[in-house]
Amino acid sequence: MCSSDLNSQLVTMDLATGARSRVPLEQAADGWIDPENGAVLFTRLPWQGSNTKRYMGGTAQQIWRWDGKGEAVALTKDYDGTSKRPMIYKGRVYFATDRDGTMNIWSMKEDGSDLKQHTTHAGGDVIGPNLSVASGTIVYQLGADIWKLDITSGKN
Repeated sequence: MCSSDLNSQLVTMDLATGARSRVPLEQAADGWIDPENGAVLFTRLPWQGSNTKRYMGGTAQQIWRWDGKGEAVALTKDYDGTSKRPMIYKGRVYFATDRDGTMNIWSMKEDGSDLKQHTTHAGGDVIGPNLSVASGTIVYQLGADIWKLDITSGKN
C-alpha cells in the first residue's frame, strides 16, 4: 500500500528485481492476488484506526474483487460491518469479519456466495490472519496467543 489515507493504492513487487508497479485501482488496500486467475481481492479503505468494536459506519472495510477488466464488485455488501484481510485458497476467499459479534475467520466463493464460518471465538477478536497457501493454514493472533487454523480439516 502506498499510503494510509483514503486514496491508498496497492503495489506489486518483483522479488527478483525489487521493481514495483501500482495495481490500477483507486482506493485499494489490504489486497491479495489470486495466483490462478490474477483477480485482485481488496478492501477499498485502509484500516479504520479508531479501534471501534463492531463499527458499521461509512469507513467500515468491505471486500471487493476485480478481474482486471471491468469494474470491481463488492463481495461483502450484504453486511454493513467490517470484512477484511481477503486471502484466497482453492477457489475460496478467507477473511476476517465481525458479522457474528466477534472478529472471526469466514470464507466465501470468489463471487461472494456460499458464506461459511470457520472459527467461533467469543469475546476476543481474531487479529492479523495470514494464509500459507503451501500448507493450507491460516495463523492469527487471539489475545496473547497465536492460533493456527488447518483449512482442510477445519481444526484449530
